[in-house]
Amino acid sequence: MTALGPFLFGAPLALLMVLALPLLLFILRATPPPPKQIELPSVRILEGVLPREETPARTPWWIWLLRLLAALAAIIGLSQPVYAPKAKAGTQDTGAILLVIDNGWPSATRWSELINAATATLDTGDRDTPVHLLLTAPQALNVDPAERLSKTDAARRLSTLRPHSWNTDRVDALARLDASGLKPQRIFFASDGLESTSGTAFAEALTKRGALTIFAAPPKSAAAITALNSETSAVNVTLARADRQGLDRGFVSALTLDGSALATAEFNFRDEQKETTAEFILPGAALSRIARFAVTGQQGAGTVWLWDSADRSRRAGLVDAGTSAQPLLSDMHYIRKALEPFAEISEGSIESLVATSPDAILMTDIGEIAEADQARLSEWVEKGGALIRFAGPVLAAQGDDLLPVVLRRTSRALGGALAWEEPQGISEFDEASPFFGLAVPPDVRVRQQVLARPDPDLAKKTWARLGDGSPLVTAESRGAGTLILFHITAGPDWSDLAYSEVFEQMLKRSIAAGRGESLADTDGAYTPERMLDGFGRLVPPGGNAAPMKATAFADAVPSEANPPGLYKGPAGTRALNAAANATTDPITAWPLSARLLGDAETRSLRFAGPLLAIAAALLVIDLMVALWIAGRLPRFPRTARAAAMIAVCCLVMFTASPNAHAQLDDWETIGNPWTGGPPQGAEVVPLGSSNSVKQSELDAALRLRFGYVKTGNRALDERTAAGLLGLSTVLNLRTSVEPAEAAGLDLERDALELYPLIYFNVPENPKPLSARAIARLNDYIRAGGAVIIDTRAGGGTQSDLSRLTTWLKGLDIPPLQPVPKKHVLTRSYYLIDDFPGRYAERKLWVEQSAAPGTARGDGVARVFVGDADWASAWAVDENGRDLYAVDGGPEQREMAMRFGVNLVMYVLTGSYKEDQVHIPALLERLGEREGDDTGPEATE
Repeated sequence: MTALGPFLFGAPLALLMVLALPLLLFILRATPPPPKQIELPSVRILEGVLPREETPARTPWWIWLLRLLAALAAIIGLSQPVYAPKAKAGTQDTGAILLVIDNGWPSATRWSELINAATATLDTGDRDTPVHLLLTAPQALNVDPAERLSKTDAARRLSTLRPHSWNTDRVDALARLDASGLKPQRIFFASDGLESTSGTAFAEALTKRGALTIFAAPPKSAAAITALNSETSAVNVTLARADRQGLDRGFVSALTLDGSALATAEFNFRDEQKETTAEFILPGAALSRIARFAVTGQQGAGTVWLWDSADRSRRAGLVDAGTSAQPLLSDMHYIRKALEPFAEISEGSIESLVATSPDAILMTDIGEIAEADQARLSEWVEKGGALIRFAGPVLAAQGDDLLPVVLRRTSRALGGALAWEEPQGISEFDEASPFFGLAVPPDVRVRQQVLARPDPDLAKKTWARLGDGSPLVTAESRGAGTLILFHITAGPDWSDLAYSEVFEQMLKRSIAAGRGESLADTDGAYTPERMLDGFGRLVPPGGNAAPMKATAFADAVPSEANPPGLYKGPAGTRALNAAANATTDPITAWPLSARLLGDAETRSLRFAGPLLAIAAALLVIDLMVALWIAGRLPRFPRTARAAAMIAVCCLVMFTASPNAHAQLDDWETIGNPWTGGPPQGAEVVPLGSSNSVKQSELDAALRLRFGYVKTGNRALDERTAAGLLGLSTVLNLRTSVEPAEAAGLDLERDALELYPLIYFNVPENPKPLSARAIARLNDYIRAGGAVIIDTRAGGGTQSDLSRLTTWLKGLDIPPLQPVPKKHVLTRSYYLIDDFPGRYAERKLWVEQSAAPGTARGDGVARVFVGDADWASAWAVDENGRDLYAVDGGPEQREMAMRFGVNLVMYVLTGSYKEDQVHIPALLERLGEREGDDTGPEATE
């Protein structure tokens, strides 16, 4: 390598060819020798003719300039130039190079930086310098540090590397380096910047083995999910960051196994704050569907937390059997107390509980179930539900089909027909039982039970027995679910089981086993099912992923043999997370003898390829010009030639203006309607200038787009944009309206008239609109534009229009009223009677003059005000997955989408369906005209 300022040249001798450029210029500009003069006798006949002066043909200057530029580009390209502003070339960088790269899960969020830094190191030193590679994440087929690589092979090897989903082991890496016997002259350490696995000590050890250079740019403030705390009403996700300077905020999404977003929670880091939490408060139906949490916008195994079936809270439904009058005296009281530590409890009728689809439904002494409820329960169990029942006097007298065994029509008790001499204790649980491993309390006694009729399969159905061998708990599979029966009461009437701690564990395992799982981890193994790669994506398990014993799972550390992911075993699906209880402390004490590099010092750009491509392109242009001059190309019409010239000019202007995109992007930051003027640092372009027509306005003029007001709150604006994206997607799928991507608008500067609908998502503490914004908005409304104002207050106490009084001051709109029942908006596309968003049962306010029976202009409302947070209900990501939770679930989200469709159709088409109000009267008149047989009653 030879250095010339910030440039390095791999083949500097090729630059000597520049000296030949004058000779090339002379050859290009040379003219043919003058012709010899030979007198011919026949020329006398031309005597007296005046000769015309002619000049020899010369090559046009622009052609030889084109050829010179092509030659110069080829010469410089062959010299292999590299732009490396901080790199140095010379003898001091000679000797073998050892590249040490942290490739564990902490490096995933900045992987491209580490690889670019290592690649830039290859641009220093001699061309033939040997390169060696050492990766710190342990792997069975890891690169041997002693393997000698050329710089070309090393660059190719670096481009194929990917981070692993387990952590680094720098002690093991140091041992592999010593075992290789390698003595490098120079060492480059691309570190993830974290102190985990002895980062400082590792760097100190490297300084003793060669001259050390460290890529020490501070780690990004990417948050890693290190813990999760699930309670009955909330789930708290704990996040940690390495860069603790300044404020930071982000979002965590709760995802299903297929990647659908169920909810999103925000997290915030204060200055110097190490950890923070994101809280999810969701209904039980949503919690049961969550499979993982992920930090939005950040890739990496550490930014994903898999939520397994053991951690997820159970949802148990208790059938209300009329015990609410004396709850402390009922059997259900003891069940509730046993479930509270690990389950979310809901109570109600069988119909209401089945509709919520809990993990288990528990019933006390109920002997006869209504036929309709039996059908509901049977279908629910077939789909995977666990029905847990307790016996009692009523069940002993009569039974039904929702029992695992056939019962005798009496109970066994002390002093009865099938009497015991003394109360019975509980026998040890069999190995095949879900209760195996639980300690049997010696003081629990059973005084009465219902007996099962003898059956060949009775032993297989028995989960627990009494001391005399009679069944205490029986179960039977029905489809994907299970029927479970405790042959005693849930309360203390027939036994002491309700007083013992084992009762809680038996219920917990019964729910798990009823769902096809088990909580007994004393035996068996967990096999890999879905694994996380280094970038946090779920992938099939690799060939090196191995099962692990159930007893070792709790203490398992992610590795190549046991990578983070989901494992299937006796307790259902268990998760092994990459960043569980991990530390994110940054390395602050680097060795004094090491050379530290930042981002700017590790950047390099190779120009050989682009320069040779430019040379080839110039030569192709020269060839085409030569063929054109020689007449070898077909003649095109004048219009075609003009179009080609225009296209070439546009291409040249585009390539010569690298900041063109930046100028267009600057329009997105112009102005802020909430402050009355542009934000500090924003570029203001005069309306009379040549750049006053923005690309966004051209796009809006060419294709239908909705607009939304930029509030200055980035999170709120992103939510609004996502909501309009979801609404546009539904419109494209269901209607002939095909809107393009919504545009953020500045009320003071953007052309509002290009957007048929503008959505206002009001921030929490809105500032009054500026006078210019109010004036332009009034003009927009008078011209026929529609404005929907969403206060998003439906989830709180403020649900009226009082908070908008100050903000809307000056806006010229008539008084508002709730939407009447027969308003055109309720039938412009779908027949609806409610306007839900994220919140249900909210009012929508429109102009009074736009109600049926009044006339103002075209009779179409232009202003809509509500508080249901429609944008959140409509919001989807780029893959069409819902981003935010909705109170009423999928049904309410669908109704919110239908309202959005109706709103757009009403805005675009007006009141053309107003005449549908008169349909009943018209039908009645037709019936009267045709006779009694087709009268109003017949018509109805």
